[in-house]
Amino acid sequence: MDSGKQERLVIFDCDIGADDAWALAMLLRAETLSLPDGRHHKVIAITCVQGNTEVENGSLNALRVLKLLERTDVPVFKGCALPLVPRTWTNPSRYHGSDGFKDVGNYPELTNWQEQLQPEHAVNAMYRLVCQHPKQVDFLLCGPLTNFANCINLYDDAFLDKIGGVYIMGGNIYGQGNITKSAEFNFMMDPEAAHATLERLKEPAVILPWEPCKADDFTTTLDWRLNELGAGEHPFVQLLTRVERAIMVSRGITRWRNPDAALTAAYLFPKSMILDQREYYAAVELSGVHTRGQMVLDHLRGRKVDAIHGKKSNVRVIRRLNRESFLTIIAWTGFHPGANIEELCQRDLPGNIQAN
Repeated sequence: MDSGKQERLVIFDCDIGADDAWALAMLLRAETLSLPDGRHHKVIAITCVQGNTEVENGSLNALRVLKLLERTDVPVFKGCALPLVPRTWTNPSRYHGSDGFKDVGNYPELTNWQEQLQPEHAVNAMYRLVCQHPKQVDFLLCGPLTNFANCINLYDDAFLDKIGGVYIMGGNIYGQGNITKSAEFNFMMDPEAAHATLERLKEPAVILPWEPCKADDFTTTLDWRLNELGAGEHPFVQLLTRVERAIMVSRGITRWRNPDAALTAAYLFPKSMILDQREYYAAVELSGVHTRGQMVLDHLRGRKVDAIHGKKSNVRVIRRLNRESFLTIIAWTGFHPGANIEELCQRDLPGNIQAN
């Protein structure tokens, strides 16, 4: 996808728990940066969807994050409350608690928060914004793809012909699941939406699947997250540290993974963040007894066309990420005084991305 060198406009689609909150903070903080490839970006909408929590809770959490970051100028749109097809499978984990922030409480006060939401539905806002800014709007999709797929179903080519880049956190490449034994959470929460999105896109989406996010050479220790990054005094960092401590310590988790923030870092700093990226034709399994929601890549084909069905590549899969770059970016996002983001912005690492 040709993102161009002009200012990019970003719609951040999310189901805000702690992972999305870090990603949103990164996007907003980075608006003032001159990125290595000359891009500038502006977040023009936050669209919320069912996923980590109910869509109403996620919308409220978005407003909480914006208040902590003093960015209440960014509009928040409430989107789809249910997947495309009513679920027979239910998520038993409540990993993020009932409210998306592990019910830790002591949140920033919001008066009449529902009135602070935009009255327009998120799906309609997506379409309106791409019509106003054809080819200039990039989508960062960090939750289930329900909003995006519904926009495709409602507006078809009138929407697809006007979008910019599409960046998705979801799916898997080796069949390793994190919510079922073979499916990643975002795709499993709405497999039909994931399938429809991949089938209908006219240019390949950039996908960060689950496995690179949990790789030993990318993750860092939970101790670093809670006691070094978490030592910051900014109220955003303090809230997220309470949330992630409540989520992870009780489960005995020792490594910190943040896929949504990793995708956002790859969007902002692709040359520094992406160590390996390849094109595939991908589909999503909808009927498997054990594999529903799994992303299936055609590993047998040549890189450009599905040998069996003649289908072109529809995804660019990020297969490996740079931990050191990510630690610098996330530390800067968390207002850590030692994070040298300027040095990272000045880096130019040609040949770093393998896209053959």
